[in-house]
Amino acid sequence: MHHHGLCDLYLRLSLDRDGKTAIERQEADCRAWAERNGLHVRKIHIDRGRSGYKSVERKGFDAALHAVTAGVVGTLIVWKLDRLSRKGIGQVGKVLDGIEKAGGRLVSVIDGLDTSNDSARMIVAMLAELARSESKNLGTRVGHAKQFLRRRGQWIGGQPPYGLLLDPETKKLVHNPDTCTYARLIADEALAGKSLTKIARFLNEHEIPSPRGGQWNAASIMQLLRSPAFAGLMPETETVETDDGERKYTARVFPYRDPETLETVSIGEGIITVGERELIIRQLESRTFEHAGKRHAKPSGTALLTGLIYCAVPGCGRRMHKVGNSYQCMAKRSGNLCAGASAMAESVDKHVTQMFLTRLPALAPTDPLLIAIAQRWVQRADPESFAKRDAITAEIQEEEARLADLEDARYVRGEFKGQDAVTRYDRLAGRLRGRIEGLRADLAKLPAPSIDIRPMLDAGQLRAAWDGATDDLRRDRLTLAIDRIEVTKGQRGKRFVPDERVSIRWAEPTPQP
Repeated sequence: MHHHGLCDLYLRLSLDRDGKTAIERQEADCRAWAERNGLHVRKIHIDRGRSGYKSVERKGFDAALHAVTAGVVGTLIVWKLDRLSRKGIGQVGKVLDGIEKAGGRLVSVIDGLDTSNDSARMIVAMLAELARSESKNLGTRVGHAKQFLRRRGQWIGGQPPYGLLLDPETKKLVHNPDTCTYARLIADEALAGKSLTKIARFLNEHEIPSPRGGQWNAASIMQLLRSPAFAGLMPETETVETDDGERKYTARVFPYRDPETLETVSIGEGIITVGERELIIRQLESRTFEHAGKRHAKPSGTALLTGLIYCAVPGCGRRMHKVGNSYQCMAKRSGNLCAGASAMAESVDKHVTQMFLTRLPALAPTDPLLIAIAQRWVQRADPESFAKRDAITAEIQEEEARLADLEDARYVRGEFKGQDAVTRYDRLAGRLRGRIEGLRADLAKLPAPSIDIRPMLDAGQLRAAWDGATDDLRRDRLTLAIDRIEVTKGQRGKRFVPDERVSIRWAEPTPQP
């Protein structure tokens, strides 16, 4: 078939450091294998700094798998099996099943494995479990090493708090001469009882950049003040056990205590004293709630437009959230430099609801919004099929772009002159057209999931379903038809007019090949 001569490469590196197996070396070895076996490399998928053992998002992995299971390519090549996954046969087995079902194959260059050979699957299973065991043991060793360094009071990695830097010789924290003055200013303002929002706004007004170079906000100030290292104490991040038995870091950081002496350990110089830190934390907790800074359950009363509504003040564009009875710009509330749009939640909800309930029943069968709603609803019903469909569609678009450029080269730029050149053009163009036709045929073979959206087009049924739904379900339906709701800043004393201050960006259909 048209895809058997094509292959994709998947390259991964957990830590992109000197001395590690470089991405470039993986690519060179994989390309050499492909060339020796008469395969053309279509695309390279890379995950840098992404673990194959932990439950983290790997966009390169997902794209590579979708390409081979959708039939865009016939072969997926990895440098070594542990580059693909370190989760054992549980994940690798599913990958093999999907590739085998699509008529493709998986190749591991260093391991010398090719799943087109029936006996390779048992070896793959053994290597997958070995990689999982190695990762688990490595995690144990790293944990012991960190414990050792913590007890010695040496910084174990990551960016030090604002105002401090790492002494490369002692591995302890010292004052950063460029920022320690501002860090102390933040501490003094907090000790004086000033709110975090006012501190952030003050820093932004005086154009003092945050540690990451952007604007300060209340959350970044809170994180800094609560950091044990800001007070010269060794920090430790809380971990919890997940359902699959793994350890996962939370957002809670607390002072590390030596397991033998139960005493806190110094990490070097601090911007504030331990006593000042305790005073600041008591002030913060008294102003918020008793569980400030700790993880807590997501509130059930999420507003209708949460995740959809944004501030339309020029230069802002940040999300708005319901605070009290109104939607408010969170950039303004957190201390960023924004005039801050706000509007009564009940009025905005009523306007958006009315627009949604009246526009949908009025849609014509060919209306782009109706097509977009259908596409999104079906995609949510069967995401795996749509991932494969998207992979094939993207490849069709790329091949069509190559064909268009080739045609321009001949007919517009005049690059193909003479009989030999024209023959070469015909061969290249024919190959691209054949590839496009083959991809279109594969796309047509994919199951086309369908869903009945007629209830959303009937005014009576739509209204009845809306009235009987929870806000979560209503929000889900809104996101089928709406991409974004923007609210401009109003004028004091002027009546709220939704048509003047609220704009709705309706969904647009995804182009089809």
